[in-house]
Amino acid sequence: MKNLNNISSLIILSCFLCFSCKQVTKSLDETFHPNDSLAKKYNKENRIGSEDEYTETTKTTTSTHHQEKFVVINGDTVKTPELQDKAKELFHDLELLKQKQTSAGSKEIQKRVNEFLKDMNLPQPGAKNSNTEKPAAKVRKGMLSASQLAQAEEKLRQLPQYRDREIVIYESVHFYEDGSIKLALQHPENPKYVDAYQYKDGYWSDPKPVQARNIERRIFPLSKINFADAHKVMQIYNDKAAQVEGAKPTTTAYISIWDDGMRWFPSTINGSRERYDLQFNNNGTLKSFRQE
Repeated sequence: MKNLNNISSLIILSCFLCFSCKQVTKSLDETFHPNDSLAKKYNKENRIGSEDEYTETTKTTTSTHHQEKFVVINGDTVKTPELQDKAKELFHDLELLKQKQTSAGSKEIQKRVNEFLKDMNLPQPGAKNSNTEKPAAKVRKGMLSASQLAQAEEKLRQLPQYRDREIVIYESVHFYEDGSIKLALQHPENPKYVDAYQYKDGYWSDPKPVQARNIERRIFPLSKINFADAHKVMQIYNDKAAQVEGAKPTTTAYISIWDDGMRWFPSTINGSRERYDLQFNNNGTLKSFRQE
């Protein structure tokens, strides 16, 4: 990178030895002020109107008495006279620094050039371009936040078929890494039936009938469950797993229902040398943590 900077400095110095400031200014003027025939050709190819002329990099606004030229650099609009003035100032400063012929002068030259490039929103030598396209990383939603879980629970309570009725959960409630929730509910009209539901992207699905058994032993009222507690369970589990060598964190949690009771999972931490058992209270707080 140091060599690249030195090369950049030598190139700039060479420009001064080969061209005068007047010639460089002329080059800049030709760069940012294309002749009319080229501009018209470009505008015609890109189907651009005649009153306000736009290109990918320049915008020209023409009136009867005044004409302004702009150049767009990395999304920023800069007047070309302003750019020329700053370039002339840069050339003047570099000429003075070049006359010093010292190592410190070389560093000052590079510093001055970088300042100009930064001021003009141009990539600096050796610097990473933040606008470089990068492969889109796959975004993982993760389990819903505590507030989002509470919102999902409230939406479940607001389902038309359960309005003014007690909601009874059958068998389990699963909170997944992608933000979805899966559960089954006792039918609002016929207690011998069970329907499955899924919560995804902020909405509960329509009911789907499932084959259920031992319904009496595998139901639990929603009024005794707080969906937001799933976040506490996962956090406690991961805090404990971080203390066990070789253990992996969890990204999901679920409730299992049996004999008019509920239990939070996962309840086991497997390390490379040790295994631990966790028990949670119904509200998601830690009840016990012991090595098996």
